[in-house]
Amino acid sequence: MRLFISILWLIAGGLSHAQTAVVQLSSTDSVYNSIQELEEIVVTAEKRELSPKDIPAALTVVTPRNIPGENNPDLRDLSAIVSNFYMQQGGLKLSTPIYIRGIGTASGTPPVGLYVDGVPVFDKNAFVFDLYDIRQIEMLRGPQTTLYGRNSINGLIHITTNSPDRTFSLQAKAGYASYNSRNYNLIINLPIGNYRQKLSFAYNKSEGYFRNLYDHNRKSNPSDSYNLRYQGNLYTNNNWKVGIGADFNHSFDGGYAYHALDSLRTKRYQVNYNTPSSYKRDLFSSSVNFAKKGRYVAFSGVSSYSWSKDKQLLDADFTYLDVFDNNKKSRQNLLTQEINLQSATSGHFSWTAGVFAFYKDLSNHYLANFGKDKSYLLPLPLKHAKYENNTTTWGIAGYGQFTISELWPGMSFTAGIRYDYEKAELQYRDSVRFERASGYIPYHNSKENKKFKDWLPKFSLLQKWNDKVSLYLTVSKGYKAGGYNIIANDMSLQKVALDYQKEQLWNYEAGVKYFSQNKKYNLNAAVFYIDWKEQQIFVMGMMGPEIKNAGDARSIGGEIDMQWEFLPWLTFLFSAGYSNAKYYHNLEKSHEGNRIVMAPEFTGNTGLMYRKPIKWAGFNSFSAATTVNGFGTQYFDEANLLKQSPYFLWNLDFSMSGKYIDIHLWGKNILDKAFFSYMLNNPVGGKLPQYFNMGQSGAPARFGASVVFRLKKQS
Repeated sequence: MRLFISILWLIAGGLSHAQTAVVQLSSTDSVYNSIQELEEIVVTAEKRELSPKDIPAALTVVTPRNIPGENNPDLRDLSAIVSNFYMQQGGLKLSTPIYIRGIGTASGTPPVGLYVDGVPVFDKNAFVFDLYDIRQIEMLRGPQTTLYGRNSINGLIHITTNSPDRTFSLQAKAGYASYNSRNYNLIINLPIGNYRQKLSFAYNKSEGYFRNLYDHNRKSNPSDSYNLRYQGNLYTNNNWKVGIGADFNHSFDGGYAYHALDSLRTKRYQVNYNTPSSYKRDLFSSSVNFAKKGRYVAFSGVSSYSWSKDKQLLDADFTYLDVFDNNKKSRQNLLTQEINLQSATSGHFSWTAGVFAFYKDLSNHYLANFGKDKSYLLPLPLKHAKYENNTTTWGIAGYGQFTISELWPGMSFTAGIRYDYEKAELQYRDSVRFERASGYIPYHNSKENKKFKDWLPKFSLLQKWNDKVSLYLTVSKGYKAGGYNIIANDMSLQKVALDYQKEQLWNYEAGVKYFSQNKKYNLNAAVFYIDWKEQQIFVMGMMGPEIKNAGDARSIGGEIDMQWEFLPWLTFLFSAGYSNAKYYHNLEKSHEGNRIVMAPEFTGNTGLMYRKPIKWAGFNSFSAATTVNGFGTQYFDEANLLKQSPYFLWNLDFSMSGKYIDIHLWGKNILDKAFFSYMLNNPVGGKLPQYFNMGQSGAPARFGASVVFRLKKQS
């Protein structure tokens, strides 16, 4: 293991993973196709169809077969298998920290944009959903704001689902895993002439593995969710393609599993709450997509509407005492519209241009209840604090990008620019109620607005030789708009400041991509330097969490990815990412020179994958894989006192596929490695020292199995 760590550090220190791409197999494909040359994959994350070798950026393409374990994987399962990407496994869907190359945030607007079939997903509470019926996931690292704007300051995740088929087909899946986890989904293609349509349904339920000492060891983190999805594509005689989509997701999860660190070190997976905690979420989204490719110009337009409602119940002191709890309810409506024009043919000059607009209306209602033990937090006879706010945000942007090819043999130059403008308007009020008082007393009341705008350029050079080697250099600017907090933490002042400012960064990146002529070896690497200004950080205040602009930071590092079929059917996989992200300026001077919180110093994934065609009992392919995921040192507070040392998780995966049936067996963290997925300082810790340092145990060993049945009408 020490040798592995040494190799990981040596390689990750100077190189950067630029791309991982493995072709997804159908049940009738030859397994040998899994190591076909990477350029056969088509990537659409740059708003046009391109080969990975023609994209001057760090790129990872993931298919469902590359996601280890789990009957119902989600984006959190991509941590480590995508270099320098980390998404916390703990917590709730409401707040799932995302970090790329050491840059990210534990709350607020995510640092990476998410698009599903070309439709934007703005808020992080919608990032965690089941990745079923997925064709591929394209992940670009580094700013993608020139084409995608405010929500992609340091990366972009573009998910493409499987398109409706032209013939009738049915696929059903059932799975079972540790902790009485059950998973089911059903996919039906029902084409009608030129109109192809598909219905999908998924259901997941788990008892969870955390137990509440206060509630007689009852499970505290059960989960229950279902998803309904409709997709339709119409192909007209005059070359128009019209896509219609609708999706509804409901989920319920048990509360945050935080407990005193000293207690968790002796016995994992326990909490001690007096108030049951949970998070319920309903999401609906719909979209209409128009596209037509003419002789010289291709047109596309995407209109979308989404609605969400969620409710959180939280024991906010995370202890057995009745200090305080809160009840938070939110509702949001989001409208987006994008129109894109681009050159229809490839040549020495290609271009794309477009406009994007959105309107978002978000309402929050937050009630804090203070119990008989509130003296551990407050010296006041406060009983309730009520917060209500509404934020409406609208924005518009215009962008353009062009590429000049063959400046000399193999050399291309890309430049782009975007102007992003948005305005946020806040209506806020809060009130308090004291013991023995007859009603609420108004405290803060404000109405304000802020404007955010920026120019977002990008420049790239790409040099190719013989379709085997390419080098690129990219300079790009990232930007994330500011906004407003939903609660006021400082109740000692009559005047309240809820706003936080925009943040921005410059990313400088150089990379190399190599494809061997025999298609059995490839190496992709890059290095980067990021200068990050006015970082938006998550701070736990007396009344709850808030976002502040903390200071400036730099991140230096690299990534590497290698695949090598060194024996027939046997492939060695290795990817690693390293980022050194530190403050060089901070409002708290003692924090200067400290590491950015939550971001692992390195991520890594290595293992062996064996895939071979077989002919046995209706099965035609067999695969087996063993992988190890590694995560470097993490700090969870700005002072860098709460620390998780490096840890490694061993996974196993076996599957057999046939024309009508697939069988999958898996295990994750099979050695049951103990680690912390999160740590925090509890506000009540000043008077209750044993609860000052708290944390959540990382996921234990899990094992599972699933079976897929399919039926397809022959065309």
